[in-house]
Amino acid sequence: MMLRSGWPPASVFRLGGGWRYCLVLSASQFQHILNDPGQTSKAYAGHAGHELSLLSGKRRGMILNELCKKELARLNPNSKIEEPTPGTCCNGARRSHYHSEYDFTMDGRKVECKSAQMSWDKTNKNWRALFHRIKLPWPGVRDRAPFDDLYLTLFSPDSLHIIRHDVRTGVCSTGKRTGSSGHQIFVRGAAGQECWQIARSQILHKFLTKGHCKLVSYVNLSAVEATSWLKNLMEGMTSCQDEAYHGVPLNDMTPRLRGLRIEEIAFEVDQILHQNSSFSRDCSTVDWIRGGVAVEVKHGQMCFVKVRRCWECVFSNIKCASKHVRDKDLFDELWLAIYSPIAIHFFKHPGGKVRLMAAGLKEQDDGRNIVVRGSKDVLGVREALDNMLTNMEEWGCHHVATVYWDNGQ
Repeated sequence: MMLRSGWPPASVFRLGGGWRYCLVLSASQFQHILNDPGQTSKAYAGHAGHELSLLSGKRRGMILNELCKKELARLNPNSKIEEPTPGTCCNGARRSHYHSEYDFTMDGRKVECKSAQMSWDKTNKNWRALFHRIKLPWPGVRDRAPFDDLYLTLFSPDSLHIIRHDVRTGVCSTGKRTGSSGHQIFVRGAAGQECWQIARSQILHKFLTKGHCKLVSYVNLSAVEATSWLKNLMEGMTSCQDEAYHGVPLNDMTPRLRGLRIEEIAFEVDQILHQNSSFSRDCSTVDWIRGGVAVEVKHGQMCFVKVRRCWECVFSNIKCASKHVRDKDLFDELWLAIYSPIAIHFFKHPGGKVRLMAAGLKEQDDGRNIVVRGSKDVLGVREALDNMLTNMEEWGCHHVATVYWDNGQ
């Protein structure tokens, strides 16, 4: 691949306290990637659920679970709703409120809430709803579910549908990880049906007609009360992170699509760095192969963690060699990409077990994690990012390239 006009050779840049050497590129050279919002983002744009769709799955899940709880309380004004008893983890440690085995009790019954955003599956060309981590009975792990009632919140561009699930419809195991991570509930619209409204009707039909689920509530996200609820909940979870990413490229995409776009940028960066190599993306276990070298990219978003009072970036699901899990790494070369309000910084991991953290029971299926943090009580993005880049370099990671947002350098 030849360099495009205007792409610079390896150069230096300064961030915080020191100069750094790597390939420095402008985001304007990747507009063909950045300007493709994807089918899911296009559907949510201009609708009441747009802002909610841009949150991480974790934050959105917390908000939707709270909305589900408020709606159940509204529909059942005489019911007694109480917070859960956290209980303990398998290692004996006390669970946090957000890691309880169920979400709350209603009239003494344990209630679990799960949510899913309707999203477009590019491979199968259909709309789908996928609910994760549902702890149903599993031989040798759980004799019974830790909850009595399961409520699902289906999130689509303009509304929420709250469904009382029958614990059967759409339920599927997740292979070896079912014991630790639970089951999934997976329902999709017809193949080739691009209209999300029609696909939503098809998904609801499978829940409510083919299955024995019950529609508990429909919430129009444009309604005044729903808008007020959503605004209050989202404001309660805002931080300096939200302000820092305002207007930054890729921030208006769903987290999953953002990861795919960063992978596409990384692939083109590698082609620039190795212009005489052959490349293939026809592989299932890694992101691409360069001249026989299997390359895997993991990205993490620079996030502010209130409890730690610092910025951090987490790279997860790294399928490396691990005792009793896999004999060798599933890749030859591991790239780590930090997505920040200033740029995307690409690093090459030095190999071995450097900074790889065990992930407990999830490691067998999900792999290990790497966490890099800025200094405690450093709130400024640039200074914190400088701390993180320095840490990466001290670990032996090679700074491969930086793709600056046009106003970031």
